[in-house]
Amino acid sequence: MKKVILPFFLSISFIFFGYRGYAEPLDFYCSGPISRMMGCAGIAGKGGYESAFLNPALISERKSLGIGYLFASQKPEITLRDQKLEKIGNPLENISDLNIGLSFSLADIPFLKKEKIFEHIGVGLAGVLPTSPQLIRVGNVMTKTPSTLLYGNRNTRFSIFAGLSGNIPIGENFKIFIGGSTFLLADLPILLSANLSPDKDFVVVDGALEGRPGFQGGIALTYSSESFYVKAGGTARSSIYINIPAVVDAYLIGEKALSLSASLFDSFIPSLFGAGIGGGYTTEKLGLHIALDFLRYNFSKFKLSLLSVDKVEPTEVANLLKPLLPKTEVSLQDINVIRLGVMEELNNLIGKTDVILGQGFSLFPSPLKNQQGTALVDADRTILSAGAGLRGPSPILFQGDIEFIISGQLHMLKKTEFDFPGIGKSSISGNLPVISAILNIYW
Repeated sequence: MKKVILPFFLSISFIFFGYRGYAEPLDFYCSGPISRMMGCAGIAGKGGYESAFLNPALISERKSLGIGYLFASQKPEITLRDQKLEKIGNPLENISDLNIGLSFSLADIPFLKKEKIFEHIGVGLAGVLPTSPQLIRVGNVMTKTPSTLLYGNRNTRFSIFAGLSGNIPIGENFKIFIGGSTFLLADLPILLSANLSPDKDFVVVDGALEGRPGFQGGIALTYSSESFYVKAGGTARSSIYINIPAVVDAYLIGEKALSLSASLFDSFIPSLFGAGIGGGYTTEKLGLHIALDFLRYNFSKFKLSLLSVDKVEPTEVANLLKPLLPKTEVSLQDINVIRLGVMEELNNLIGKTDVILGQGFSLFPSPLKNQQGTALVDADRTILSAGAGLRGPSPILFQGDIEFIISGQLHMLKKTEFDFPGIGKSSISGNLPVISAILNIYW
């Protein structure tokens, strides 16, 4: 019996071991096409619903409604022993999602509009909704492929950001903005049931969505006149770590032969501290806006164990298998990120329609401290951004503007070599495109 259970158990543990865990990719895909075309800069950028993610203090700066779509390639070039991974199956999947957002003043609520103080308090809501219906991805290290980039996509996450912001006039031209937001990520506990009987599925996966919250706060100070403005802001965010409890019940000839309880590292968001400056100059024909962010991401607090086995029954099998269980911990380091963006507005260029152009870049180093002997691979990224759009009087509302923007990024991965377990010297590189579009309404 032990001769049968041992290879079976190891195959199950390898499935666990290859299970993909991620840091969520929102930080370099950004919260919307406006920030995306400006290199993701926005701690001291234009306010509205995107600020629920970038800096919740600026939510109350303007009222807006938006809906958009994003597609990002997750197909870097990975070589294993000089053989491109595409020839043997690439486990990385492209990402696509919907972006939805709304920011409004409490004075827009009928029974609150009589009090002027509510004009200075704004609410922001933003959501990222995956378009794929698939809930689970399980990788298998026995296929001799890396699990994923550290940042990947399981298309299992929905993310919701809700923030509250207030602005206080402290002079004729000065305002201070203070705000906070909470964000909710989906958590996904799973159950695996394995059966070696010929008429049964080998592995059946099931799960249920739960929620895991985090928090972010921010502050901003603005000076504005008729033609120009200057901003400075700061933000801080808490971390989220999602560890999936999992159970495997193994059956041989209809009887339970093995029961395993384990925890899988699944997903996390690092805490951060960020500061930004921004400003702009506007005339009847031209508007120029610039934003610069500096952020410190705290990855080093995470000690990621890809697989932690809590209990194995029967006891005699557990004692036999204990020294054979894979033990892999991923060491991470804190990173500094720089984001810079510029946006130009050519006002009334086509009748009453404005033309919007944006450019930017960000430097996003890999938080992996050591890529030797791990099942996760990653690389430093230089991210180039650009976008274009049109804005004009809204035909939907009696006042305000409607805006349509297409923006994109090019993630240039620095070629990085690593030692993949059981394979040897391998590498990762590539240029990964991201494209998105959004329709915004301002009033």
